[in-house]
Amino acid sequence: MIASIKLVLTFILLTSYSICASDLVRYNISKEFADPKQDYYIALLRLALNKSRDKYGAYQLSENSFDHTPQGRTLEILEQGKLLDVHWSMTSIQREKSLATVYVPLLKGMMGARLFLIHKDSEERLSLLNSPAQLMSFTLGSGIDWPDTSIYEKNGFVVVTSMAALLPKMLEEKRFELFPRALHEPWTELQSMNSAVVESKFAFCYPAAMYFFVNKNNRRLKERLTYGLNKAIEDGSFDKLFFNHPITREAIAKAKFEERKALKLQNPNLSGHTRDILFNPKYTWQPIHQCISPN
Repeated sequence: MIASIKLVLTFILLTSYSICASDLVRYNISKEFADPKQDYYIALLRLALNKSRDKYGAYQLSENSFDHTPQGRTLEILEQGKLLDVHWSMTSIQREKSLATVYVPLLKGMMGARLFLIHKDSEERLSLLNSPAQLMSFTLGSGIDWPDTSIYEKNGFVVVTSMAALLPKMLEEKRFELFPRALHEPWTELQSMNSAVVESKFAFCYPAAMYFFVNKNNRRLKERLTYGLNKAIEDGSFDKLFFNHPITREAIAKAKFEERKALKLQNPNLSGHTRDILFNPKYTWQPIHQCISPN
């Protein structure tokens, strides 16, 4: 009788713990250099956690700020597993090896659709071009620790690299000619630049994915986010956020990507698994899917 009572009490305690316990999810946010783009990823993170409540229960979001930390170093902090639990970043083979990857493209592949910030003085020269292949004669600017940098270099471009925060100023100083930016990126960046514009008729197109990355030991969070994001895709709430969030909605409207002449680039940093995911229209924005599809 006593043993039975102990079993019942143990069950009640375990049940109560599972109901009350919550997953702590710490993420990086920039406060000093406030970036409106991060609101989209935080909204998507919250969506995935909410959608997974039925299976994984409650959660607690907590922000940590690493304002002066380069992207590569932030991912190293995540790999150490002490201060961060999740970070969003463009993928590469190396990043998928060193971290646990949530294989759902957060921007539906739109990270591989690139416009160009240019100096106003370059507008006339670029307007005379007829083919996107002619862009090969222009120098590019890119982050020293960005996966995109090696993509451009291995496709034959001359690339000037620096810390991300310095690149806009370097463009205005004419230290390179084209600053490739994902569709959602240049519009807010222009607000702090005096002599830059978005080039009007060309684009890059290559297979690329933004993922949530977590520490390799945090299998629960990886599984939770994968479950939540896929559930959001199936019930339509992922697309609802993607097409209606101010950052992505305005980027699609302003970029007019489908009207541009796109130069297709190879991405040697892409894993076979990510390539397969991007070839699946379930996970990709239609214009980018058509651009990168092997068919």
